[in-house]
Amino acid sequence: MRSLSFFAAVLAYSLTACVQPAEAPSTETAITAELDLSVAPADNAIAATYLVRPGMSPPDGADMSHDDVPRDPDGRPYTHKNLGLRLPDFAGETADGGAFTSAELEGKWTVIEIWGLWCHDSMNDAPYAAALSTALAQDPDVSFMSIHTPQKAARAEEAYASYGSVAAYFEDKDYSFPTVVDRDASIRETLSIRWTPTYLLVAPDRSVQAFRTGLSDADGEPVKDFVRQISHIRGTWATSD
Repeated sequence: MRSLSFFAAVLAYSLTACVQPAEAPSTETAITAELDLSVAPADNAIAATYLVRPGMSPPDGADMSHDDVPRDPDGRPYTHKNLGLRLPDFAGETADGGAFTSAELEGKWTVIEIWGLWCHDSMNDAPYAAALSTALAQDPDVSFMSIHTPQKAARAEEAYASYGSVAAYFEDKDYSFPTVVDRDASIRETLSIRWTPTYLLVAPDRSVQAFRTGLSDADGEPVKDFVRQISHIRGTWATSD
C-alpha cells in the first residue's frame, strides 16, 4: 500500500479549459499546513465553495426558499443529505458500454463527480475534474469516477448538449476516466444530488465523508487543495476507525 505521503507532491498538468484556462496544480509543492475541516473557512463561508464534512453546520441565514437544502446566494447547497451515511445503492451503464454497480465502491476510497454536458458550471469544472482524476490515479487506494446525469427526467434528451453522447465528448477533449451514464436522472435522485457539479468522497465502508460543489468556483489551487484534504480525511478516518 502506498503511503499517504504521496499526496505531498502533485504533478503539473496541462489543461484545456472549456470556457477559460484552469489553473494547473504546482509541481512538487510540499504540504505541511495543518487542516481544520470541522468548520467552514471564514473567508468563504457566505459561498458554499468549500469542502463539507459530516457534522458541519450551514451558516446562519442560509437560503431555505428552494427546498429543504440550505443554499448560498448563488443556489449552491451547503450540505448533502448522505453526509456521514452509507451511499445508497445504484447501478448503470458506463460510457464505454460496460456495467457498474455501487458494490464496486466497497473497500476503497472513491471520489465521485456528478456532472452534465448540459450544465455550464460542469463545463467550467471539466478541466479541474480531469486534473483531479489524473492526480488520484497516482495512488492505488483512491479512485475517481463520474456520473453524467440530466437535470431531470423530463429533460433527458437535452443532457448531452451538442455532443450527442459522453463518449463523443471524451473523445473530443481527450478525457478518460470511468463514467456511469444516468439516462433518466434516476441515479441523481437516488443520490440526492441538488447541484451540478457535485463531488462526493466515499470511504471504504461506503459512507460519504465529504461533499463539495464545483472546483472551478473555489479560490486558490482547487485540485491541489482537494487532494490535500482527501489525504487529511483518510488519515483521520483511519485513526478513528
